[in-house]
Amino acid sequence: MSKKAKKLGKEIVGTVVKIQEIVTGKQMEFDFAKLPKEIQAKLGPFGLSHKLGDAAAGKAGQEAVDSIQKVFDGLMKGDWNVRGIAGEKVSVTAINAGIDKLPPAEAAAAKALLLKLGIIKDPKAANAPAAPAAK
Repeated sequence: MSKKAKKLGKEIVGTVVKIQEIVTGKQMEFDFAKLPKEIQAKLGPFGLSHKLGDAAAGKAGQEAVDSIQKVFDGLMKGDWNVRGIAGEKVSVTAINAGIDKLPPAEAAAAKALLLKLGIIKDPKAANAPAAPAAK
């Protein structure tokens, strides 16, 4: 799965949000501190809701609850960069171990698909001699 191309570049410097629209190159700056106090008061809870919601992305149940709580606890300690609990990762070693348990025809099909997706590398290609240089 390929990533979508970024449409905006964003940076926060102090209370200023800097945004660059990628296609036009237009750069804009917005100072949070200059917003009316009523708007600042509404943006605070909105931003907190968004940050805590991001902590639960891709999670469910207790894992989501724990991740949200971890982020909130970090914010309470002054750590803006705190991250939620990372989801389980699958290693290539674990994938290969699982493939090796399949019947031969299924293992071959699984390997072919994973090679095509670029998830695993062709061991033959790694040991193959380098192609001759073009003349």
